[in-house]
Amino acid sequence: MNNNDELSGQNKAHLKHSHKSSKKHPHHKAHFSHKFESYLFLCVLAFCSYAVSELAIFKRFGISALIVAVILGAVIGNFAHHSVRLLKKTGSLNVCTKQILRLGIILYGFRITFADIQSVGLNGVLLSFLIVFSTFFIGLLIGKILKIEFKESVLIASGSSICGAAAVLASESITKGGAAKVAVAVCTVVVFGTLGMFLLPFFYNLGVFGFDKLHMGYFMGATLHEVAHAVAAGAAVGDEAGGASVIIKMIRVLMLVPFLLMLSPLMLRFDKGSQKASFVSNIPWFAIGFLVATGISSLSFFNTEFSLNMIKPTIEFIDTFLLSLAMVALGVNIRKDTISKAGAKPFIMAILLCVWLVCFGAVMVKVLM
Repeated sequence: MNNNDELSGQNKAHLKHSHKSSKKHPHHKAHFSHKFESYLFLCVLAFCSYAVSELAIFKRFGISALIVAVILGAVIGNFAHHSVRLLKKTGSLNVCTKQILRLGIILYGFRITFADIQSVGLNGVLLSFLIVFSTFFIGLLIGKILKIEFKESVLIASGSSICGAAAVLASESITKGGAAKVAVAVCTVVVFGTLGMFLLPFFYNLGVFGFDKLHMGYFMGATLHEVAHAVAAGAAVGDEAGGASVIIKMIRVLMLVPFLLMLSPLMLRFDKGSQKASFVSNIPWFAIGFLVATGISSLSFFNTEFSLNMIKPTIEFIDTFLLSLAMVALGVNIRKDTISKAGAKPFIMAILLCVWLVCFGAVMVKVLM
């Protein structure tokens, strides 16, 4: 009897465990299926962006795959609400705008050599330094005049001056401004960075700035918000501009390290625990990866005929696809409801910072480069 009872208990336990597993398994499969669908959807859009950009009319007007990707993403974000919910639920947007974007930037390093960085020289470093810190403090002054809460001003100014959303998130770890302020700051970065990405190449073609392709690249790298914006705008003007743009932009990204060192004591009077924030976790390691890729690209092996005709073009294709994927996801976040909820003052501040970046950046490029 005892043995039978024991076996009966084991059978019940087994059946109970099987019943639980059968409940979990379909849910797990459904979640995996949704994730697969969301990534497949974004990949299709990225491939479509690349295919459209290869059409003769788009090549003629310098419309790159990254620009097409942003437009497609914004269309999806505003009209395909079911798809947006799926993309958000699966977390694919975050992965594309963070990990995949950073991998794309690392691979972009294979397009550049240390000889290119050397060509920028100390003046290029000085240009980046002046742009970052002048824009940040001008932003704080504008925020005070407009009576914007200090932490919100810090987040908006850091996004405009350094490297967009990545700088906003890094600054948030010190300011502790909250999710709402981060959302507003990121929204200003996406909106005005994207506008700049379109308008600067357009104005270049009209001859407004009077720059050649190289100096236009310096100018765009010094003034655009996101790394992806600088990459896309540079690609729209040409390869020479694209290389110069991303070099200056990456130097601005590296300025995040001294910026955070400065920001920590600045925030002490607002948040007593801010000095405990992890500094190492905020270092933009993908920028270091970019430099490593550039170092590998500078090796003699990567400059042989085989490499120049086979390896580098393959890497560039993969890189363009990854960046297009990131830009589609970035475009999805450009929605009317997000903009309307932010209020007017943050956008007035962002507009004034854009004016400062364009005017000061143009002067500094002409003086230093």
